[in-house]
Amino acid sequence: MKFRQKAQCTQSLPKIPAQKYCHYLTQKEDEEELDFSYEISPVNLPTTKSDFYKLQKTTERMQEQNKIFNRNDNMMTTLSSSQLQPGSFGLFNRQKNDALHLNHMKYGDKYMIMLARGLQKQNNIKEYNLNDNRMTQLSSSEVIKSTRGAISLSLSKNKIGTGCLEIGNSLVSRDCKIQLLNLEDNKLQESHVIEILDRIAYNRSLKSVNLSKNNISNNCVNALSNMLITNEDIAELYLHFNKLNGFAAVSIFNNMQKSNLKVLDLSQNSLGIGYDWSQSFNKMVQLNKELIHFDLSFNKIDYKITSQIAEGLKKNKSILGFHYTGNCGYVDPKGFLVPIEKGIVEQTQHQIAQRIQGCQYIKQKRLRSYRDSNIKDCCWICEGWRQVEFSWNPQASGPANDPMFLHLSYLNYDDLYMGKVESGLRVQRMVPPGMCYYFFTNDNMQCVAKDQLHKRWPLPLNKVKFQDKEIDVKLHQLNYMNVAGTQIIDKYYMPIINVQPRQEDLLYIPERVDNRVLWTFPISLFKDWKKDNEELIEKCFISDWNQSRITKLIKDENDKNACYSFLLANYQQIKDTYKQKISEIQTLCLFVTSWRHLGHLIINKSIIKGTIKQQDMELKYLATISGTEKGNYRKPERGMVRFQFLEMFVRIAEDKYIKNGVAKSFEEALKWMWNDQLKDEFNKYNTQVFRDTRFWNEQCDLCMKHYKTILDSIYIRYSVKKVKPGQKPFMSLQELQEMCAHIGLNQIETFGPNIPLFAFNKAMMSQIDELNSDRIFQMSFVEFLEAFARIAEDIDIRQIGLHLKIEQLIWKCYILFSDLYALPTQSYFQEEWDQINKQQNKQIVDDDIDDFN
Repeated sequence: MKFRQKAQCTQSLPKIPAQKYCHYLTQKEDEEELDFSYEISPVNLPTTKSDFYKLQKTTERMQEQNKIFNRNDNMMTTLSSSQLQPGSFGLFNRQKNDALHLNHMKYGDKYMIMLARGLQKQNNIKEYNLNDNRMTQLSSSEVIKSTRGAISLSLSKNKIGTGCLEIGNSLVSRDCKIQLLNLEDNKLQESHVIEILDRIAYNRSLKSVNLSKNNISNNCVNALSNMLITNEDIAELYLHFNKLNGFAAVSIFNNMQKSNLKVLDLSQNSLGIGYDWSQSFNKMVQLNKELIHFDLSFNKIDYKITSQIAEGLKKNKSILGFHYTGNCGYVDPKGFLVPIEKGIVEQTQHQIAQRIQGCQYIKQKRLRSYRDSNIKDCCWICEGWRQVEFSWNPQASGPANDPMFLHLSYLNYDDLYMGKVESGLRVQRMVPPGMCYYFFTNDNMQCVAKDQLHKRWPLPLNKVKFQDKEIDVKLHQLNYMNVAGTQIIDKYYMPIINVQPRQEDLLYIPERVDNRVLWTFPISLFKDWKKDNEELIEKCFISDWNQSRITKLIKDENDKNACYSFLLANYQQIKDTYKQKISEIQTLCLFVTSWRHLGHLIINKSIIKGTIKQQDMELKYLATISGTEKGNYRKPERGMVRFQFLEMFVRIAEDKYIKNGVAKSFEEALKWMWNDQLKDEFNKYNTQVFRDTRFWNEQCDLCMKHYKTILDSIYIRYSVKKVKPGQKPFMSLQELQEMCAHIGLNQIETFGPNIPLFAFNKAMMSQIDELNSDRIFQMSFVEFLEAFARIAEDIDIRQIGLHLKIEQLIWKCYILFSDLYALPTQSYFQEEWDQINKQQNKQIVDDDIDDFN
């Protein structure tokens, strides 16, 4: 059927005052398209008497036209016989011509009868919306008869009375196609409700039934139970605002154990009065895997029943939306039912409570803040919660160490354990629409993920729950995301999320001190440091021996073998002394010594004692460093590398002892020089002493483990400059010096430019071949830990434990990550610091007393 603004066949009709454009509903027969409309002019409005006359004349003229064109005249005949004025119904939606919309029109029986007769041959209408009119049983039967072939029939807020029996007849018809039946607020008699339920039980087309606000009581329970057992096709059942009590609840829940219902609305009944149905409910939610959306709001359910069904509900993972407003409990953000002693219901809650609409996302605004202390009555479905994955990527977010916790604003920033680092730090949570702020606690250190959105946060976050304690958050920035509401159930009632409701969070169990494993080197952070064992020392010595020209200096094979054994036995001290001397050169990345520093060792330490002139010694030095491969940046032209350092002392021993006749062999000359001049001096530079006496202990290990996240961050930031693509990260000497400058160590009086040089060289593990490998320039993480400890030891001259010095230096490094990490408020060794301060205060008092005496 088509309507036009103006048709030629009606141009001569009188103008009637009404709306600007008014379309009459006509019927089509024999597939002909005819237009019946007339133009209304608001000018020169006639009187009521002339208006009625022209109306009658117009009606007669239209009836004549219908007769001439052999058109169905049911509607116009009804208008004429009832003396009803034609008007603009606006029945058909222009975008959806198979839907009839006549809601909130308050049309009575006369108009409804006219409408029913006019629509008897309109078979293309599939959706009838006749809500909120004045239709009674006088016209409801006629209207329902005209809805044959309907898919959706909505008759809420009428008084159809016995007209519902006609609906029952339609439901048992083989041609019934009704999928949605809405009879809400029709004040049906219980006998009529029972009749409809009996017919629904054997219907196979219905998907949604709404019998809310019909005063349904326990008398209808048997019919309702039979319908739940027999009909396996209904997906949605609405029984809101009826008179069902605890007896009805027991029957309903017992018969729903194998039901296919997806949505059930029992809100605003009286289920809390009468029988205790908690056992039936718990058995139902345990066996039923189909129910998705469930509303028990405002049912006067007491604390006892709430506590019992809360335990049973924990075992159910299929109900994604559970409503419990107005009872002695509430639903928390994870879907758990939390009982409360007294359900304090505000008077306005009944009016503002949102009713469920299938599994649809209902856009509504929940009052949110930057910190939601206690969100109650949460429904993932109605509020459109979105599944969000929170993750921490050690390569992009920052270093990760156990334990790792997540703090979310809508959960009051309570700690959420993310699991072990090796298992992958990923947590999926349902998040409500709106802004969500969050931060992490990484190994007891508050931080934000630098690869995720973050912004400055000026507001304080106090008393945040963390491991059964309340802490203050000192971060200046927080991560955030803007979450948009979404539909989480598709049209087939299948969840499109992976998160299950009522899932317990991972529990973090800290290591107990009583059961702690005895500290050993293999379980420490230093376990990857390769010690100088006999095998490694021998390999290093063989490499230096073969690269040097000592074998050419010593002709006798026996003497050569004896020198080999003697030098190998003392090679550890020679190697450590070489490290000491190259650390005295303030040249970046040239790990060689020079004549200036070697001459200081030889002359000032009285190794030659005037027997060899200084000019001759310089010639010996030049003879030693000459003849090597040119173009190798690891061996500068005027520098001396490790194997040449070894060769140099063989040449000195020859000139001092053999040429002067003191010794007859190189072995004897080396022993004389070693015992007289070199032994005591070379033993001063043993790098292993620092590790064994100061660094490799439990306290330093615990300190670095506690602050490992910040140490990892430092190493990552300062291990990029000279790393090639695909190469494992390493820290260079230049980057170590930059780190010291950036944290302000150059402003400390005890800090000197040589401190990072000494720390770098002495922390490096021994390498077999220093001439052909860049490993001597590349500091690994475990070597960085030792270099960091050596710097802390050198800049702090107080007589305290090294672990305390390391912690103080780590705290200085927080300035590098002020936007990512919060500065600790208390030392990890607070008790030890308190004891030190107490002793210092006591010493000050004692000194004052001595001065007074």
